[in-house]
Order: sequence, then structure tokens, then C-alpha cells
Amino acid sequence: MKPRPSRRKPALALALALVASLAFAACSSDGDSADPFDSVVTSTTVAAVAAQTTLPVATTVPVATVATVDAATTVPSAATTVAVTPTEVTDVTAVLEAESEETTTTAAAAEGPLDPLDDLDEDGTFDERCGAADLGGGLVVQTLCDTSLAPTPEGGVTPTPQSLLLLPSPSRWEDLADVDATVRVTTAADGRRIVIYVLGSDTLFDSGKSAIRSTAQPPLAAIVASITARYPSAPIQVRGSADSVGSPAANQTLSEQRASAVASAITGLGIDPARVTSIGLGSNVPVALETNPDGTVSDIGRQVNRRVEIVVG
Repeated sequence: MKPRPSRRKPALALALALVASLAFAACSSDGDSADPFDSVVTSTTVAAVAAQTTLPVATTVPVATVATVDAATTVPSAATTVAVTPTEVTDVTAVLEAESEETTTTAAAAEGPLDPLDDLDEDGTFDERCGAADLGGGLVVQTLCDTSLAPTPEGGVTPTPQSLLLLPSPSRWEDLADVDATVRVTTAADGRRIVIYVLGSDTLFDSGKSAIRSTAQPPLAAIVASITARYPSAPIQVRGSADSVGSPAANQTLSEQRASAVASAITGLGIDPARVTSIGLGSNVPVALETNPDGTVSDIGRQVNRRVEIVVG
């Protein structure tokens, strides 16, 4: 059977180097040799070694007419064999494996600790995603497997199935501690961080109006400060939403005007206008039911649906 070409190039190179070393040592020790080339490994021998597929634990390699190898070992002058063990090959493999492990460790260290927004339960592991929610206006986000991370809705509010109220809030943020606004965090389908600052329209506007009240400046200023500190270059979309009272067309127009007004307000507070867009959702994307279980009107549900979202990411 013809031997297959070797795929153990490092092992073959070591074997050839050892054979050459032994041959050179033999040549140097036999000063009386009539032919200085007696101890040189022939091309036929090299070819035979090169043809080996693997290097076993103890492999014999022919050497032509080798004399004394060292002071304690004598080899007959006739053609003989020298045992070669792949200890050095094993050492090289161990080194390569160690380097690979070190590279993996270094790469893991380079990734750094988890983003706190990816470990909201603070258990040291990534918060797994299990589904998606369509928040309207083309914004689809991932939802967490652990629904307990979502804050409990305020009394009387029943979230809709795709509600942003079911998204978690970062527990350690104090950006909005003293103002009437909330924040929700999530990720887009492509893994981008999405942060949604939510303001009630009743905080910003008079009923049916789109001019921002002077009393709305503190929450807007707090949101601008938070965005500037945390996401200084991310794109921003301001989204206006209305409740179901009134005609759909009127609600659509009002939601667009309110979103535009808030967009102008935050750019006036220092946000680059090139980063900001606005959109009106009308009454098409409620976050809470506007009727109670008994069929009566839920005033708190309507109030929650009248809102402005500032989406960063």
C-alpha cells in the first residue's frame, strides 16, 4: 500500500531535524572515517521519512553507516535504525493549546463586563430575549423572557399586549427622579440599544393644544441632560400619540403637531437638530386599554395613551 501524504508537517520537520542532527554528530565523532559522507542521510532515506503519514510514539528512521553517537552509546557501522519519539511534537502541541486558551481568555476580557442594561436582574448573566413587540411607526423591539423585570403598571392601568409599558426600566437611573417622566429600555431586532423616554401629554400640553407649557421645561431639560450624558450621538425620534376620543384624523394631526413641538423643544435645549425626527401615531398605538373589565371608560387608560415618546437609538 502506498503511504498517504503526511498531514503532520510540524512532526515531520522535527523528525528530519533529529535525523540530520544524529548524522552530523556521527560524522564529527568518527575522525578516522575514510569517506566523509558515510554518515550523511541519503536522499532515499529523507524521501522515506517524508512519505510517513503519522509519527507514532516510537518510530524508527534508517540512518546509513553511523558510528559512535555519544560516549555511552555505540551504533554498528552497518546500516541501522535510530528510535525517534515525538516528545517535542507533544510539547509544541501543548504550547499551541495554551496560546489558544490565552487568546480566548484575552478576547473575553476585552469584551468587558456586561452592560447594566443587559443584566437588569443583576445576576451576572445576559438577560435572555424571548419575543418581539411592535410599538408602531416601524419600531419593533425585543422582549425579555423574564417578564418580572417589567415594572408593575400604575393602579387601574391594563397594558395592551404590545405595550411599551411591558418593557423594563433601569432601576439605578436617577436621571428622571425629580420629574414627571419615565424611561424604558430594550433592544431592536439587530441588537441596537433602544431607550424610550415617556412623557404624558397632560404634562406637556393643554387639552387639544400643541403649544408646550412653560411648566414642561423641567422634564424636557432632564431628558436632554440624560440623552447628552448617555447617548451623545445616537439618533432620536419623537413620537406623539393620542387617546381614542375624537376623530382618527384629528388625533393624527394633533399627535404630529405635538411630536414636532417636542422635537423643536429638545433641539432648543442643545440636541443637534440633525439627529432628531418626529412622527405622529394618532390613536393607532395605545399602550393601555381605555375600558374597564365592566365596560366603563378607563380614564387612567386614556390618560396613559396621551403621551409623547422620545426614542433614542
